[in-house]
Amino acid sequence: HHVKALFFQDEDYPQRLLNCYDHPLVLYYRGNANLNHRRVVAFVGTRRATDYGRARCREIIERLHEKDVLVVSGLAYGIDGCAHRRAVTLNIPTVGVLGHGLDRLYPAPHRKLAEEMLANGGLVTEFMSKTKPDRENFPKRNRIVAGMVDAVVVVESDRKGGALITAELANAYNRDVFAVPGRLTDRLSTGCNFLIKANKAALLQSADDIGYLMGWDNRCTTANQQTALFVEMSDEEKILYDLLRQAGTLGIDKLVIQSGMTPSHVAAALLNLEFNALIQSLPGKQYRAE
Repeated sequence: HHVKALFFQDEDYPQRLLNCYDHPLVLYYRGNANLNHRRVVAFVGTRRATDYGRARCREIIERLHEKDVLVVSGLAYGIDGCAHRRAVTLNIPTVGVLGHGLDRLYPAPHRKLAEEMLANGGLVTEFMSKTKPDRENFPKRNRIVAGMVDAVVVVESDRKGGALITAELANAYNRDVFAVPGRLTDRLSTGCNFLIKANKAALLQSADDIGYLMGWDNRCTTANQQTALFVEMSDEEKILYDLLRQAGTLGIDKLVIQSGMTPSHVAAALLNLEFNALIQSLPGKQYRAE
């Protein structure tokens, strides 16, 4: 089945997951998408999506196209399938996280969609082949969805369900959570409205909100590059800044390894660089040079 085993020490293993205390030791993967894409967003929601929910989901993904993102979801009915389909249509890389082995596909009607995703995306799971899609597997699947991304978007959800579980996990992992609001009388918006009311998610009106709050807008890039020319940096700060300029985005663990510095010195230098607006702190203890 062209399945690749990704151990947690491997470079291809989703590095964002390593910041989660309960990350799997091994993942099984089919596909060609980079699981360490520079920007990763998960879309979750009800299996009984309304026309409103599907329309908002498609609209947000369309606007995220220009942000160079990897779209992650669970390949379930409803919002999951809608997100994957729109990503495939727009040629946006998209990865489905499964609650069973890669020798089968659940739900079966999504088999054609899954095959299309493999051309510019992939399927990933922590479950070995011949593992059935048992009910208890899906909450485990949700923690991978929440952990391997920068942000989780809850499009439409009841007050209880997998989408709310994923949102809670994302908050526990210090991921950014966004929720699409709905009418107070719509049952399938009660979950989103609750997340916003409880300050567990940012109110999402458009994809521009994600770009702004995640710091993905490039409007200040030139000014920050000019600032870098006039800021005096210590030797340690120069080392870290150069590493980030070359790599684009790096986690603090990799910065420690590549710089040869102690974690405390790396943390202090990163803090100074961030104060001087030379780097940006991203979710999951990732950093990027401005």
